[in-house]
Amino acid sequence: MTRVLITGVSRGIGEGLLRQYLARGHHVHAMGRSCPDWAVAYGSALRFIPCDMADPIALEAACDAVAEPLDSIIVSAADFGADAYLLEQIDPAAFARTFQINCISPAMLASKLKPKLELGEGRKIVFMSTGNASLSGNTQGAMLAYRTSKSALNQLMRNIAAEWGASGFTAVALNPGWVRTAMGGENAPLTVEEASAAIYGFCQFTLSPALNGRFCNTDGSELPW
Repeated sequence: MTRVLITGVSRGIGEGLLRQYLARGHHVHAMGRSCPDWAVAYGSALRFIPCDMADPIALEAACDAVAEPLDSIIVSAADFGADAYLLEQIDPAAFARTFQINCISPAMLASKLKPKLELGEGRKIVFMSTGNASLSGNTQGAMLAYRTSKSALNQLMRNIAAEWGASGFTAVALNPGWVRTAMGGENAPLTVEEASAAIYGFCQFTLSPALNGRFCNTDGSELPW
């Protein structure tokens, strides 16, 4: 049984991962703006902690509410930054919100919960990244706030891998693929169930210290920085 903390469980990939872990008997600390109605049936296996990742004060309180050891953290909460999509139409507040949710809050989460991971067994941190974070892969522009904040998230992951790796931590930036969510759109080839099953398999069976510091797909293959 893994003791995992998952963010962004209110919908999309985060909710899909919550379903994967609960259905397989794991103990889940779930952070989100709301708890899916179906999840309450799992009783004590679920500890829901309300949290808006855009609010650093609320995030700090949510981290303080985690009392038990953790084996892994999966950061799935994300913001697309639709109002900072192109250089010509930047809303500074929207740009800042996207960075807060996609990069700054994950840094706070990892820092605050490091002691809980040190008490656990896995010491795994998985940041949900995207192929759009690849610098060499950006040949078309657009998605300005999303791309830049996720590239920054990848760099955060590299810092954690370098600074904590010797202490047994494994950190990765994971590309879940193009998924049919509110963010991914209706044309995405992967359903939430398919993507979350692949992510679960990666986190539980593929992820190892050998992948520390990697930017990779769910099959373990690396993406270009």
